[in-house]
Amino acid sequence: MPVAPIRLLDLMRQTEDPKVINLAAGIPSSDFLPLDALKSAVEGELASRAREMFSYHRPEGAAKLREAIQGYLAPRGVAVAPSEVLVTTGCTGALATMMSTILKKGDMVVCEAPLYYGQLELLRAIGVKFRTVNTAVGQEPDPTRWEKALKAKPKPKLLLVTSTLSNPSGATLKEEWRPKMVEMCRKMGVPILEDDIYGDLLGRARPKPLRAFDDGSTVLYVTSFSKTVAPGLRIGFALPGKWMDQAADWQCRQTIHGGVPPEYVAGAFLRSGRMESHLEMLQSVYAKRRELALGILSRELPEGFRVEDPKGGYMLWVRGGGAKVMDQVTKQCLDQGVAVVGGGIFFANPPKEACFRLNCARATPEDLARGVGIFCEVLKSVMSRKK
Repeated sequence: MPVAPIRLLDLMRQTEDPKVINLAAGIPSSDFLPLDALKSAVEGELASRAREMFSYHRPEGAAKLREAIQGYLAPRGVAVAPSEVLVTTGCTGALATMMSTILKKGDMVVCEAPLYYGQLELLRAIGVKFRTVNTAVGQEPDPTRWEKALKAKPKPKLLLVTSTLSNPSGATLKEEWRPKMVEMCRKMGVPILEDDIYGDLLGRARPKPLRAFDDGSTVLYVTSFSKTVAPGLRIGFALPGKWMDQAADWQCRQTIHGGVPPEYVAGAFLRSGRMESHLEMLQSVYAKRRELALGILSRELPEGFRVEDPKGGYMLWVRGGGAKVMDQVTKQCLDQGVAVVGGGIFFANPPKEACFRLNCARATPEDLARGVGIFCEVLKSVMSRKK
């Protein structure tokens, strides 16, 4: 009997199961939340802006937060006015708004393979067609490969890319290629939807976003603070550029506006000046977690499987062997109390090899080592029976 495809809903439902070492869902650890800074932000905003916090406000988001986002973006090379910022419910809300603004059923979308399954679910719900460009760490596609996909018929309506630490591959588009891609798409009349949710986890090596090389006429930019500050705030934002009015109108019809108290808290945190030191701490912690998992994988993966260090973030992409083993491995791992996600859900078309995404952030170092070890043992066992 075929195994039902796993959904984003299923992965999120696993997040609070204490009996499972969760290496599956791509969520950060709650151990590293900036709780003192968030508590100060909550108390300060309640003391000074309580009435505004609990009232209706503009569909585009709280003015104080949009101003703070302007300051957050400036050192990252993106110059915008607060009026150009659309606050959303997480990055998923930003993606949904931008996709629904640009796309309709039957449109062609050029995207990465593999691609974040949440993006795929949103696109499939709209009913688009896919043209993919293969991506992996060390094998990031240069502009000529994207150009080939863009020139194919029918003409695509959108290019979708997670430009830094792409989920799940971990690939990062070189900064030298970014202005070339923006100019290429501008000339072809194909908008770029840039997801930059993991960019801040790359540290000082972080490239400027694609949006830094655009005036808002080509690049629609989305991100959130869910992977860095606090996922429970559900604060994301978009830079819709010339599509701002259409995007704000669509979002207003869906939700009127987002949660006002979290917007005020997020704005206060950004103004506190604690963001950069917090990011440095996350980068250090996640580097140690990746190093721990990579060490085990390098020793214990069966022959024919490989994993590359993305140099940032907290997820690893394991590849190799025949694709048919993925369901067996994920099921047997879960039977032993370890949740891993098979990579098939990250592809618009079925992959030709087995692949797995491992989250190094959520488990303790002890559980991470145990979980990765069990994964390797299960993988070796399944592969030995295939010989």
